[in-house]
Amino acid sequence: MLVYRIGSLGDTLVAVPSLRAIRAHFPSARVTMLCDRHSGQSYVLASDLLAGSGLVDDFLHYPIDATVIGRAMRPLAMGRLLLALRRRRFSALIYLAPSNRPAASVARDRRFFQAAGIPRLIGFRGFPDFEAPRPASGFARVPQEADLLLARLAADGIAVPAPGEADVRLPIGAAAQDEAARFRQGLAPDGGRTWISTSPGTKQAVNRWPLERYEEVLRALIARWDVWPVVFGGSQDVEDARRIVRACGRGHVAAGTLSLPAAIETMRGCALHLGNDTGTMHMAASAGIPCVGVYSSRNLPGLWFPYGPGHHVLRTPIDCENCQLFTCDDRKMACILAIGPAEVIAACDAILASRVRAL
Repeated sequence: MLVYRIGSLGDTLVAVPSLRAIRAHFPSARVTMLCDRHSGQSYVLASDLLAGSGLVDDFLHYPIDATVIGRAMRPLAMGRLLLALRRRRFSALIYLAPSNRPAASVARDRRFFQAAGIPRLIGFRGFPDFEAPRPASGFARVPQEADLLLARLAADGIAVPAPGEADVRLPIGAAAQDEAARFRQGLAPDGGRTWISTSPGTKQAVNRWPLERYEEVLRALIARWDVWPVVFGGSQDVEDARRIVRACGRGHVAAGTLSLPAAIETMRGCALHLGNDTGTMHMAASAGIPCVGVYSSRNLPGLWFPYGPGHHVLRTPIDCENCQLFTCDDRKMACILAIGPAEVIAACDAILASRVRAL
């Protein structure tokens, strides 16, 4: 079977419940995942997360090259992919394209996979209508991407969990568990303090809450709760992570040091996660810890919120919401900058107070 899912870190993690459902429905199938690879970009590949998880057996990647030459060569690349798929003789396609994919693109994808000779197509029905204009009262919260993907599987007869009840935990293998254990053993003493996870980085500028606000929040949480921050992210986030630790006078830098599965395993030892709307938010949800999300309004409310109970998401309803912008020049990021440190501190306080009561 061929599973089509594109995107990076968060896109892969929210598809984990669908991959579980596919495994349960087709227990003897060999599952191959088809996903994109962006030339010249450091995006996380699905294989970085899912290799060894038992959810997928192997991977096929096709190139996305945004350069002038890359765009000119795209028809040739797609022709090669079409021939490769025909040679593999897949019995079925599970279509897990993003739920906000335009209808014209979905129709084009259907024709492509039919041309690849795949006789059974699953997951093309039940796409939500996200193209309606903004109501005067603002957008209502929409279902989360994980549940929208599952609903499309259910439309084709695959058993899925009820909305809000899916299992987003990524299976973590022994190698990643050992890597996380070695990381913890090599750290300086923290005095037995409670860890909190944070990740102020993001590849999308419009989703970036200012670093100095993270420092203010973390210093306040240290003063109130004596917590120990652990800063996660990629290699591009290391300098910001070191700055946070210096500003707080304590903490660990996990950014750029761990594989993604080992980072998720390490997050499981934290009391909460504080971060932007980016892949590490979904890593924390996969780790099963409560999240405080500082979100821009570029997407519909709810679509990319962390999955599961106990999370606090701060987001500003605004007349330009669901803009889908990557940078915000006209409004100067008014939506995310309207969220102040006091609101974020209060959300973190609520989670930490619940943890204290549970002890």
